[in-house]
Amino acid sequence: MTTTTERRNREPIETVAELLDAIEDRPSLGVEADLDVEVDGYGLTVVGYDDVVAVDLPSLLAALSLWRRLPADTMDVAAALASVGLTVEVQARGVPVARIGAAADPSPVARRLGLGPVELVPEGPVLAAVTRRRG
Repeated sequence: MTTTTERRNREPIETVAELLDAIEDRPSLGVEADLDVEVDGYGLTVVGYDDVVAVDLPSLLAALSLWRRLPADTMDVAAALASVGLTVEVQARGVPVARIGAAADPSPVARRLGLGPVELVPEGPVLAAVTRRRG
């Protein structure tokens, strides 16, 4: 008997990406959210509209710190988001700095840095550094 955690060729599934690839007819999701959240001492805003979730952090330092503490591999997160048609846009001080998921266009720089399927917004960090936080 083959379980859902085995591929058709009976190799065990070892990552979230492999599991999601094995699931057929995955539905697309839409998100509506407007949240203020505190994670590891950083206040952030999460706004969801249809297939995009924007996560706005107070600084680039906060974004890097939280990314390093992700409980899952970036490639697995990207695969999970893409499988349900969602994109997360990471912002610092209201300025987009990266995208991950369905609408992300992975950049060669991100791959070279070992970030996986992440789209970096090249001008984002500079604009975030000189932009005042909204609100």
